[in-house]
Amino acid sequence: MLTLSQNDHLALEKHGLSVSQIEAQFQQLRQGVSPLNLVRPCHPRDGIIQLSHQQAKEYHKHFQSAHAAGRVSKFIPASGAATRMFKDLLQFLEQVSSSPPTVSNDALLPEKIIQSWKNLHQFPFIDDLRHYFDMQKKDFDDLYQRKQIATLFQTLLALPGLAFANLPKALLPFHQYPDGTRTALEEHVHEAMMYAPSASTHIQIHLTVSEQFETQVKAHIETIQQKMSSKGYKIKITVSFQKSSTDTIALDAHEQPFRNQEGSLVFRPGGHGALLENLNDFQGDIVFISNIDNVVPDHLKGEIVEWRMSLAGYLLELQEQIYRHLNLLASAQPTVVEKTKGFVQDQLHYHLPASFNELSLSGQAEELKQILNRPLRVCGVVPNTGDPGGGPFWVQHSDGSQSRQIVEQSQADPDSQIQQQLFASATHFNPVDLVCGVRDYQDKPFNLLKFSDPKTSFISHKTYEGRPLKALEWPGLWNGGMADWITLFVEIPRSTFNPVKTFLDWLHPNHQPPS
Repeated sequence: MLTLSQNDHLALEKHGLSVSQIEAQFQQLRQGVSPLNLVRPCHPRDGIIQLSHQQAKEYHKHFQSAHAAGRVSKFIPASGAATRMFKDLLQFLEQVSSSPPTVSNDALLPEKIIQSWKNLHQFPFIDDLRHYFDMQKKDFDDLYQRKQIATLFQTLLALPGLAFANLPKALLPFHQYPDGTRTALEEHVHEAMMYAPSASTHIQIHLTVSEQFETQVKAHIETIQQKMSSKGYKIKITVSFQKSSTDTIALDAHEQPFRNQEGSLVFRPGGHGALLENLNDFQGDIVFISNIDNVVPDHLKGEIVEWRMSLAGYLLELQEQIYRHLNLLASAQPTVVEKTKGFVQDQLHYHLPASFNELSLSGQAEELKQILNRPLRVCGVVPNTGDPGGGPFWVQHSDGSQSRQIVEQSQADPDSQIQQQLFASATHFNPVDLVCGVRDYQDKPFNLLKFSDPKTSFISHKTYEGRPLKALEWPGLWNGGMADWITLFVEIPRSTFNPVKTFLDWLHPNHQPPS
């Protein structure tokens, strides 16, 4: 039984949450989340489409037409701080005492610290670090020669200093160029410019950030827009924040709502699935979604842009066919129903339930409308080389139907060896490279919240104030958040996936200037 105090009700009101929502969260945390029923991994010719070179080129025409019409935009989840990215450096600093070790006198120095120190000048933040010490009237080269490892990394990550560990990745310097460094956000802007058929084409980007960085992010956006405007590009960058109404409660070790030392309810961000609200409010049309950290320097962008244009063109061709079938279904003619049924099965690879054939002609037409009138996404998938994260699977639902889903390991039954083996047998990986069609055949924005599966929430175990808690996260944005979308998987090259998940990823050749 959930008992709430007057202060609890005030806290709920402040977050924009109702008692019924909190009660539902409470029950879900207590009951747990049912695992998905994996049928098999998607493979080429069984759920994953492989485009020929000629097809990929042809789809560019569809994309360029849509871009010229102002239909294309980019949505970038960028709320998280870079703390996890610098985890090894932060752990090292915690262990360092007042007399920091050096490479020469401490054989036990962690390998990652040695590697980062030896390659310090190859990181994109090196100019910022030098500039900071110059402003402090300190000799950076002298500090480096004397191996003041802790001093330099402390200055890089914390205050007083650059405090990069607490900044969002969007604001971090990501790549070095002859004329200076670019942040992750700047790289995404330059990539978006490459989609545009001409400099005068309107380019729209939406960024989700943490509210605490609003001032810094907006100032950086203004600087970017001024730079691009001088080159003739019309770039609109909008910002939104994860809503407090998507925060969730947690449970303590006694299965009661977790409270802090003052006795107040502890609310936690609902994970990236909460950004479904932001995507819904954005009301785009053809929307690219990719992670803020998966971006490369200019000399490697070409192939990536080519493939993303192909994904979008493929989506647009499918979308046109879907719209045509939906308009024809209004007549409910036998030939129309039969052709649409074939399209649904052959082109969208949708498994119709056995009960479909028992419906009347008008009933079949209505069922096909329900199947087709949904948001559409085409997801790029790459060959899996052991990356953590979700993969493409066929999933069976309670009504016997099957659909393609991006599945995380935590969604597979941990108590079933067969399900775990199925998950491990996936040949492909989801790098979060999506293009989405979020308007219906009458050009009205879908209410995306209606196409999420609330049963696919995540439950994670964390600590707060030194105590364990059980936390609830909403269905992942591209997992259960898009569970009821029309989903297609297309194989794209491994070379399109270049994330910077840890600071050492910056040393990969794909994040270094061309030699």
